[in-house]
Amino acid sequence: MKMSLPISQAQYPNPFTIGLEFNPPVHETWNIVHIGMQVPESIQIYICADNCLRGVVMTAAEMNAMDRFIGITIEERDIFDGHLEDQMIETITYALNKRQHLPPVAIIFPVCLHKFLSTDLNYVYKKLRATFPTVVFVEAYMDPLSQKEGLAPDQRLRKVMYDSIQPLAQDESIALLGLEVTHTYETSDLVAIATDHQMKVHQLQDMNYQDFLNLGHAKMHICTYPAGDYGIQALSKRLNAHYLYLSPCFDYQSIQDEIDCFCDELNISHVDHHKRREACEEAFSHLKQVIGEKVIAIDFVATPRPLNLARVLLEHGFHVKCVYLDTIFPEEKEDFLFLQKQFPDLELIPTIHANMRFEMGEGESLAIGPKAAYFENTKHFVNIIEGGGFFGYRGLLSMLKAIEEAYYTTKDPALIVPQKGLGCECLL
Repeated sequence: MKMSLPISQAQYPNPFTIGLEFNPPVHETWNIVHIGMQVPESIQIYICADNCLRGVVMTAAEMNAMDRFIGITIEERDIFDGHLEDQMIETITYALNKRQHLPPVAIIFPVCLHKFLSTDLNYVYKKLRATFPTVVFVEAYMDPLSQKEGLAPDQRLRKVMYDSIQPLAQDESIALLGLEVTHTYETSDLVAIATDHQMKVHQLQDMNYQDFLNLGHAKMHICTYPAGDYGIQALSKRLNAHYLYLSPCFDYQSIQDEIDCFCDELNISHVDHHKRREACEEAFSHLKQVIGEKVIAIDFVATPRPLNLARVLLEHGFHVKCVYLDTIFPEEKEDFLFLQKQFPDLELIPTIHANMRFEMGEGESLAIGPKAAYFENTKHFVNIIEGGGFFGYRGLLSMLKAIEEAYYTTKDPALIVPQKGLGCECLL
């Protein structure tokens, strides 16, 4: 059964009916282990059954971070004796006392079982904080059963992981948060503009714990990834800092609007959009000469704006065949409606529908993103997740460069498949 749907026949925001789900053996965006490890010098403590523990243990092992990981197994007898609170307190206390040095932050991950049995977590955290007053205990959750309702576990984690940051005297620095992929001077106009105006840019990568606490000095927090919006907005409100959510778009008008907004918030002059657009047009023309009518497939793991990217490429004459996604984000509604009218044959294809386990391409496409690469069965792919740190005109140029590199080079498909068999792996 072919699962593709012409965009002209799709419904917003859910083009597909999803029941039983297929989890393709391919890299996803970062999971809760990767996200929590971004808190410098922290440890993570998971309390769950063996089957749940397997995936998170192996993610920590892949990251060479087992020294920052503690796993506590729940057994059947722990459920029946009604002492889950005591088990948590005693085992966490034992594990922390066995360490040579106490960590500044311990991120605790109970699971859905603790909810089912109405475990008194407030009591648990109260006891732990009294026993270890120098440790910040962060209240996280590994709860896949409720991820279809309300906030997903990674969204909640992206909020509570900043609990130890307190308001400090604000300086002229800004913070790019809510995303685990690094923005660089070459790939992001946000970093380039701020750096050119002698502003320090905080990002989570390569921080020590004191650097992490110094995020409290930033006068502005910026999020460029939808899953981080809730948490970073809450952090900004708590610290009384300015907040901007800027979507990593690819069309000129949206880029201009967001960069102008960024400059206005920083009280700096606007950039020269005309020259930047000329540079992008030259890059589009060059890429078109290189790849010609090469078929392109895009997925939502590569960028949170897959329809916007498809729209821009189609408008410049590229042969975008399909976009792999399961739902359509609100910020893509305008692009969706535009594509329905102007490019009605563009295919939308789900990634988690059960029938997708039978879908496999012939390897002739150029894929942007790991899921598109997997389903298209191609060795020519742009291997990025969560937008790759691309933003603005520099981000668009970086994407076009990455597409050209993917056209000229082949990659081992194993790069998109996690080695541990379950879960996902860091893409760097």
